[in-house]
Amino acid sequence: MPELPEVETIKRSLAVNEGVLIVDTQVVRPDIIKSKEFEAEAVHGMTIKKISRRGKYLVISLAGSDHHILIHLGMSGRFYVLEDREEATEKHIHFLIYLDNGRKMIFQDPRRFGGIWFLQNPEDILSRLGKEPLERDFSAAYLQSVAKDRRIAIKSLILDQKIVAGIGNIYADEALFLARIKPDRPAGSLSQEEIMRLSRAIKQVLRQGIEKRGTTFRDYRDGNNARGEFQAHLKAYGREGEACLICGSLIQRERIGGRSSHYCRSCQK
Repeated sequence: MPELPEVETIKRSLAVNEGVLIVDTQVVRPDIIKSKEFEAEAVHGMTIKKISRRGKYLVISLAGSDHHILIHLGMSGRFYVLEDREEATEKHIHFLIYLDNGRKMIFQDPRRFGGIWFLQNPEDILSRLGKEPLERDFSAAYLQSVAKDRRIAIKSLILDQKIVAGIGNIYADEALFLARIKPDRPAGSLSQEEIMRLSRAIKQVLRQGIEKRGTTFRDYRDGNNARGEFQAHLKAYGREGEACLICGSLIQRERIGGRSSHYCRSCQK
């Protein structure tokens, strides 16, 4: 599933289309539209004011109006641009936005767990999300406050989108490995030092993921339909049975809170 670094990478690669006019749209699968406060045709002739990100959502805000297009990529979604002369021939393309700069934006989602929202007030959805982990108000003190006295596994806590917006399975495993904390530790059992390590680790791995333009195993592509590179730098996620890069012990995999989790039994306590 595309997580914060992937969605942030898409946002940055699509920023060149800010200030561009929408000339047409095409809804190929109507069921991909999860909420429709206005028709797709209503944005024709409008200018893209800003493309932003909140958690795992992309937000396209349109100038001179209260119209916003929210996009969530679900498990397998992509959102990218093609030049107008390039045909959109791949399978599972569900929504297109045609621009007056000779490009078109493509929403593609084979498993259809993602979706599109046409909203006048995106905060109706975005206000439910927790703090952005790369913002200043996400701190060790905040993490300590939400973890205090909680018996839930620390991994499950940081995966809760109402607490931390944008972290998914990959970056949770990587942050916990970097912080040397087992993913099944009760959140309330972490010491102040461990909380500080985890807060720093979350920020570090997310920034590294963005620097490497995201993680591609199969589906993810950036806004130019190019693969990410962070998969070559993973230290825990997806490395079951391989040697830990720190101590040489084998990386373990267990299900924690219903999610597959990768960790080193020797390094993470």
